[in-house]
Amino acid sequence: MLEALSQAVAAQLNNQVFTGGLALGAFGVVGAAILRLLPSLLRFIVEAWFITTVTVDSRSPLFEALVAWFAAHPYNARCRRLTAARVPQGDAEVLRLSPGQGSHFLREGGVLLWIERSVGVGKEGMVSAGRQPVETITMRALSRDRAVLTNLLLTVDRQFGGRDSDCIAVHMVESYGEWSGRTTIRRRPLSSVFLADGVGEALLEDARTFLASEAWYRTRGIPWRRGYLLYGPPGTGKTSLIRALASELDLDLSIVNLASDRLDDQQLCALLGTAPARSVLLFEDIDAVFRDRDAETAGRGITFSGLLNAIDGVMSQEGHLLVMTTNHLDRLDPALIRPGRIDRRQEIGLAEGGQIARMFRAFYPDRRDLAEAFVAALDGRALAPAALQGHFLQYRSDPEGAVRTAGTLGAQPPQP
Repeated sequence: MLEALSQAVAAQLNNQVFTGGLALGAFGVVGAAILRLLPSLLRFIVEAWFITTVTVDSRSPLFEALVAWFAAHPYNARCRRLTAARVPQGDAEVLRLSPGQGSHFLREGGVLLWIERSVGVGKEGMVSAGRQPVETITMRALSRDRAVLTNLLLTVDRQFGGRDSDCIAVHMVESYGEWSGRTTIRRRPLSSVFLADGVGEALLEDARTFLASEAWYRTRGIPWRRGYLLYGPPGTGKTSLIRALASELDLDLSIVNLASDRLDDQQLCALLGTAPARSVLLFEDIDAVFRDRDAETAGRGITFSGLLNAIDGVMSQEGHLLVMTTNHLDRLDPALIRPGRIDRRQEIGLAEGGQIARMFRAFYPDRRDLAEAFVAALDGRALAPAALQGHFLQYRSDPEGAVRTAGTLGAQPPQP
């Protein structure tokens, strides 16, 4: 039977009509497949050879500048699909309308631009609990010259990307382990933080010297990193000092919550390696997270060794100021605060004598004469600046009352 089947097949293959029809059918199948792929193939060829593309998402500092440029473009006046947002302007906020989600076609400098604005969630584009939306702007230019979009972005950054002279940027870590888009807070002058004489100024000078010494570090083969540990009782102004230093140095603040159970060692290492440039990396209340080398006392995902590797491992980024704060210096493992990880320790203690008098004069500039009386009424007690501030706010319009009730202030700061 197999022999008969083989002879039948051979006979058909010798039949020119049959083989011709078979070849024509095969060509038709292949041709149909090619025709279906042709639009995608043509698009790929056009995009690869004739279109330049650049993408900016909301985690980039350039994103806000790009949105501001988009809102100021003449195209915005005729656009009917808009996004509204409140943005700071001076001491107030104004409503800004800019072209919204979807595709937009416009001309800039004689070049046709196709701009797409979209929103996704998370780095995989999937929605899950705790994830924040990431907005993306994709710009395509009908040109093979990369300089078209490069020059446009440089212009956008120059005209709309200037840092607000009244604010500094703050970056937080999202629950899924990426840096969020930045928010802003008002700058704080160092003079508004009431420390012991010379403390703030010395730290500021030290940080300025470090930031200007990249070449010095490179020449000697030393990693360009510097770590600070601020320690002292609660309410003494550690966080306020960090904000003031960032303001004076024109740096962003990048805050890492090590207690998050959504972060692990790998994500922490990646975060510190991709932290926003020119920023202070802040680990607050480090004693509440790591009291010893036991991972059980840490966040559920970060181990003690993982933290050490992230701070000064091979992949750790250079050029940042790393600052840790703690209320209990004695609880920290020596390996965490050894030289090379922490280069300078500074106690931020309770306010005394002249420090308290300076603070009184700042709150009551018209009754500076009462400052010494207020200090005398405290009978030599040291107080947390936070406690003093609360007292002064309570008697903001009554400096005599502040002096009269000074004896009610306790000697110890509130416990965390």
